[in-house]
Amino acid sequence: MPRVALFDPCYVAAIRPTDANHARRVLEALGDEVELIDGRCCGQPAFNSGFRAEARTVGRELLRAIQPFDTAVVTSGSCTSMIQHYLPPLFDGRKAEGANAIARRTVEFAAYVASHPRLDTLGLRLEGTVAYHDSCHNRRELQQTGTAVALLGRVEALEVRRLPFEAECCGFGGTFSAKFPEVAAQMLQCKLDDIAATGARVVVSTDFSCLAHIENAARALGFELEAWTFSELLARALG
Repeated sequence: MPRVALFDPCYVAAIRPTDANHARRVLEALGDEVELIDGRCCGQPAFNSGFRAEARTVGRELLRAIQPFDTAVVTSGSCTSMIQHYLPPLFDGRKAEGANAIARRTVEFAAYVASHPRLDTLGLRLEGTVAYHDSCHNRRELQQTGTAVALLGRVEALEVRRLPFEAECCGFGGTFSAKFPEVAAQMLQCKLDDIAATGARVVVSTDFSCLAHIENAARALGFELEAWTFSELLARALG
């Protein structure tokens, strides 16, 4: 039985605490032994704002927590990218080697499920229609667009609609939306128009940060739209 650490990022745990339970349910249905690691930060907010020392401090604590496990499964594409690409260079010498070793066994949730040898045993089925939002981290840094879409295609009776301008950013970008709110708002409006064009009333993504940004704006504008992570969608598909 694979022993995995399920890292529920700090922002997901704070804003949508039910998501960790969805992810755990899916992983345990796959036969994994799961230990939840939450209440920690990967260091991305500090890193994106130029505070490298602070990012290294909080990132070190996360790496220590997941170090004993065979695999660390992360329910956020952006946090996965931070651990894989940006945390290791913050360290020197043997600490950098250790960080790189942990980064190599850190996997984004949807990618982990998609490659799991017991995926076929889940019997995924969910009737309905969803629009797929491809986050920038998932598309450009993890390069897992095809993996995510293929996993959705494994869900029987689910119709997946791709966005006409799928490669466009939703405008969140972590601290970008706080530093440049007017620009972020215009980008977000374009993304909402893109989702509306699909006719779907549910949008799914590997990054809850994007989903929170999109869902809150939709609510403010009176646009009926639900936002599901892959964890939630797959948990629903388990029946």
